[in-house]
Amino acid sequence: MSRLFSAFVPNRTARLIVSSALAAGVLTGCATGTIRPDKFASSAEAALAKGNPKVAVDSAEKAVLADPRNPAYRVLLGSAYLKAGRFESARQAYDEAMELGEDSSRTALSLALADIALGLYPQAVDTLNSYRDSLEPADYGLALALAGQTGQGVAVLSDAIRGGENTVKVRQNLALAYALAGQWREARAMASQDLPAAEVGGRMEMWAMMGQRELTRERVAGLLSVPLRVDAGQPTALALANFPATEQLSAEAAKRAEPLAEAAVAELAPLDQPAAPAPSVADASSLPREGQLAMIDLPPSAPARPVQVAKAVAPVAAVNGHSTHQVQLGAFATAEGARRAWRHFTARNPALAGYRNVTTRVTINGRTLWRVRAAGFAGLASASSLCGSVKARGGDCLVLRGTGGALPGQRAVETRMAKR
Repeated sequence: MSRLFSAFVPNRTARLIVSSALAAGVLTGCATGTIRPDKFASSAEAALAKGNPKVAVDSAEKAVLADPRNPAYRVLLGSAYLKAGRFESARQAYDEAMELGEDSSRTALSLALADIALGLYPQAVDTLNSYRDSLEPADYGLALALAGQTGQGVAVLSDAIRGGENTVKVRQNLALAYALAGQWREARAMASQDLPAAEVGGRMEMWAMMGQRELTRERVAGLLSVPLRVDAGQPTALALANFPATEQLSAEAAKRAEPLAEAAVAELAPLDQPAAPAPSVADASSLPREGQLAMIDLPPSAPARPVQVAKAVAPVAAVNGHSTHQVQLGAFATAEGARRAWRHFTARNPALAGYRNVTTRVTINGRTLWRVRAAGFAGLASASSLCGSVKARGGDCLVLRGTGGALPGQRAVETRMAKR
């Protein structure tokens, strides 16, 4: 919590009052109920379309404050931060949107890119692998390579070409993946398919600089053609933790909290920091456009509307606690990745919501993993049926016999989704 909030908010009750007041209308100084968050969102979308991230950030922050539990507004805020080159803030906005139920591949890819820019490779890989069935191979493969999984990225892109997706974008993304893997002969050969011979050498030099492991921000900024900025993170006033779902603000509380809320709004300073000088590898003016340079293209932002949550289908679960089988859905490098994966699995396969999520921390060959399983199946048939449904939607799974408890030497971790 920032010094601003520490000074003005002594306890949880006061914090709730401040946060609720922010959402109730203090932003404009008007009476409660006159705020139109959709107007702020429309302004942010228009600013993004015109290439004005400063206005987009300002408007999107106001939209989130006016309707803090709207996941679409937080996605919009993340997109504005990303376009402004503010990777820390973008990561938090996307992560909180997904906590609220946002489950699109666009948001997952954006979050992964923010993680990559911050050097959070395990988190990025977990997100990418959770959404691999809904991501375009060109984006998925290059993002994996950017996150340090160069071999897997090369394999995904190569398979896409062999499968008939032999486009300029896939070829050039594969060329960059080869370069990141240190396979320069293959990178040069692939790049030569779409570039004039005189430009290939310069491209290899550019990619050699991009391949330096410590240049994570520069690498992502260059691919997205965004500036580099000093980013202290998303304002504390916007944090999702300040806006619990069950708390409502009365008109009297809003009036009492107005001075505190105004102080909190002061955190939302305009995005007026000068852009850091762009390094040669990320100079947007010198980078060729799509069709010439390997690139990840984020789809345009969808209109900011609330996410519709699918209703769960009644499962054939264990009766009287008699569980005989589990369905293993994946293993992830971080607990955060396991939680996000479970949310994604249940969103795409509503029947999973009727089963128990057992996330177990295991150590395999010295590597710690979080293994995600659905437990509570009464027999092989029901487990196999659920697993078949997961595979039909492009996912992976494995049916195992067992009750879903932790094995000796393993630790079962109930995720936040399971507790809900």
